[in-house]
Amino acid sequence: MITSSRPQLTPLALFGGTFDPVHKAHLQVALTVADTLHCPVTLLPNAAPPHKDSPNTSAAHRLAMLELACAPFPQLNVSDWELQQPGPSWTLNTLRHWREKHPQAALIWVIGGDSFAQLHRWHEWEQYASLCHLAILPRPQGATAHPNVLAAFPSATADVVMREQSGRRIHLAMPSMDISSTRIREELATQQYSELLPNSVMAYITSHGLYGVAKQ
Repeated sequence: MITSSRPQLTPLALFGGTFDPVHKAHLQVALTVADTLHCPVTLLPNAAPPHKDSPNTSAAHRLAMLELACAPFPQLNVSDWELQQPGPSWTLNTLRHWREKHPQAALIWVIGGDSFAQLHRWHEWEQYASLCHLAILPRPQGATAHPNVLAAFPSATADVVMREQSGRRIHLAMPSMDISSTRIREELATQQYSELLPNSVMAYITSHGLYGVAKQ
């Protein structure tokens, strides 16, 4: 479903994840979305991701690291809304919440290319098109999305996405970054350091002795 009424509010992008820990690629994605769509981006650490293993680090630590990483960038915001909700962090519930808060705005959900390819398996994904657009990240050797998903979210330009409220997709023009939090956690455990982390996040990890790093 494509809604064409003109939004009365600035478009809003939502970027969810475990952020365990947040790293430079996460920030680059969020900043690219903000620059491409000329809108603020809200990053949402989740409590219990239904499609992934439970986070390695507490919600409080992940939230604190995310706030430190985003602090230099006024276009980036952090919300603990998902952390406050009971049960699995279903994307549908998050989209409904933000749609209720911003009923007339263009709402964009940032999603990785690998997740986009599996979207047809997600909980009640068919409802997403009436709630949001999709901003899709490039992934190395990414699989093709299901035809039903492609039909539900026709491709559009940034201008169209900003004018309409939901039901379109835009593929972000940025280099594919094959960086994972799993790799970073392994580096931290073995090397006590990762250059893929913002300095503020690395300092926080060291000061709290997270991910096998010796506390200092």
